[in-house]
Amino acid sequence: MKPPFHAVAVYPADLGMAAGVMTDAHARVLRGDGTVIEGLYACGNDMHSVMNGAYPGPGITLGPALVFGYLAARHAGGAGGPA
Repeated sequence: MKPPFHAVAVYPADLGMAAGVMTDAHARVLRGDGTVIEGLYACGNDMHSVMNGAYPGPGITLGPALVFGYLAARHAGGAGGPA
C-alpha cells in the first residue's frame, strides 16, 4: 500500500449499530449494484450485521469483527483466495 494513509479516532460507547455497508466474503465493501470497491474493507459495526440488521445485545458484532477483520487482512495481503 502507498500513502496517503488516513486514521480515525475510535472511542468505546454503550451503543452500536448493526446495519452497516454490504460486504462480500472477503469483507470488501460493495457498491449498491453489488460490485466491489477495490481496497475498501469493513468489519464489525461498519459491516452489515450477520444478524441481518438486528442488534440483540452488546458485543454481538465482536465475533464477526474478529473473523472478518482476519479475512480482510488475509485478502488485502494476497492470501485470501479467489475473488
